Amino acid sequence: MDKLSGGLSPEEEAVIERRLEEDPAFREAWEALSADARSQRTAVYVKAVEPVEGLDELKQRRKPRRPLRAWMPYAAAAAVLGAGVWFAFHFDAKEGAKTAQNAAAPLPGISLTMANGKTVNFHPDSAAQTVSLGQATLRSENGKLDYESADTTVTVLNVPAGGNYRLTLSDGTEVWLNASTRLHFPFQFGARQREVTVEGEAYFHVAKETDRPFIVHTPQADVRVLGTSFNINTYTAGSDKTALVEGSVLLQARNGRQLRLTPGQQAESSGTGLTAAPFDADDVLSWMNGIQYFHHASVPDLLTDASRFYGLPFEAADGKFDGVKVTGLMDRARLPEFLNDLAITTGGKVDYDGRTVRLH
Repeated sequence: MDKLSGGLSPEEEAVIERRLEEDPAFREAWEALSADARSQRTAVYVKAVEPVEGLDELKQRRKPRRPLRAWMPYAAAAAVLGAGVWFAFHFDAKEGAKTAQNAAAPLPGISLTMANGKTVNFHPDSAAQTVSLGQATLRSENGKLDYESADTTVTVLNVPAGGNYRLTLSDGTEVWLNASTRLHFPFQFGARQREVTVEGEAYFHVAKETDRPFIVHTPQADVRVLGTSFNINTYTAGSDKTALVEGSVLLQARNGRQLRLTPGQQAESSGTGLTAAPFDADDVLSWMNGIQYFHHASVPDLLTDASRFYGLPFEAADGKFDGVKVTGLMDRARLPEFLNDLAITTGGKVDYDGRTVRLH
């Protein structure tokens, strides 16, 4: 059961594999159980699992322990089914691994586009890189950029699909940027207020300045703060989300409506107004640790998110997965496991041709 739930360490996995090779009695019992397990249809098992409870259990188990496997059914299986299904998943997963073992997410670099149109590219590894550009000195190291410059014109930081990055602004505000995100900012803020614009997803820890407010512009609203921490997500066209972790923010929608958030609330801004509700911190903030959760997602929506999250194009066969909903998580460091679990959970097959992942 621990193996099924992803709770085994690589060392423990190796012990089992070694015993299968060295102990004929153990191998015989294993094969007999797996044969029984394969008589049960995996798809039937997957449909029997309660996805919400399974994902909640997985979240709780991830917190105090080492990283787990990436898909909800592994965790839920331990609670609801017997050993036979464990073997069914074990062998199916190995079969799936044959198609997914060569898949690897690219290691994207970031770029900075200056007001004069010139673009500076930074390599994606952790090595230090210093670039002198006119009166500006830019330093990139370990996924973080800082700079020295008095320039007040707007610069654009581009983080591509599959990447994430961290930036320290001139006032000391820290910004974490998720994949496929652009941040428009000046190297130096003006004397009266600090303004940036986000397209994508970013988490802000704003340096407190009572006499110089910090304003984040999004397509659907302006977020006005003095000193606080919050997450902004504009991935969905026509709907921006602002989740407040600490402090206070005031949102003003494009139609003029205003809403003040308290910690633990998430506002959604759309063309029709503003609404607020409590949010799950794991769901909203885990992207900073390379994790993304999803709940009852359609296959097309999931593959859109996976393309952005891993930096690889994902495609699905037309119409085959209509009506299929999936719940689970993506771990940026465990792409092969995600592909295996995608095939098992949807009942499809995954192929990777070196450029595109196809589900059919």
